[in-house]
Amino acid sequence: MDLNQHGGGCRCLLRLRENAGEPGLSDGMFISQFISRYPDWQHRPGETDASRLCELAKELKLADKVEVFRDYNRILQEHRAGQSILVLTERAPEQTKPSLAVHRHVTLLVAMDETHFTIWCPYPSGQSDVLPKAARTWWDEWLAIGMILYRP
Repeated sequence: MDLNQHGGGCRCLLRLRENAGEPGLSDGMFISQFISRYPDWQHRPGETDASRLCELAKELKLADKVEVFRDYNRILQEHRAGQSILVLTERAPEQTKPSLAVHRHVTLLVAMDETHFTIWCPYPSGQSDVLPKAARTWWDEWLAIGMILYRP
């Protein structure tokens, strides 16, 4: 079992954990640590919603408080303050005319300024990439929200 297909949000949390200097945690170890709490992971390992991401971030000691904002300027303010931010989108984070179909993604904010932002995106294939810098307008096109993880 791995987090590739359904666990993009979990992969973002594990990356944040490693960025903070914590030892790596394999997909299998992570899943076994939480599967008793989330038995649906037997069929969809790592599947999360915003509430579950908050629980996991707290359990992994990545946050003691989590807030969600849609406002780009507020996200920019929190990014500049050094907070870790997950970016949840309702559209695929591609810089082409977005489809109207809901296609949820959880990514990790890497950089942000008044006009552009950059995210790290885990793919269902198991690969990941830092996507090309996106113009601020894509925040709205992708129906993005920022989940701010306030450190303990």
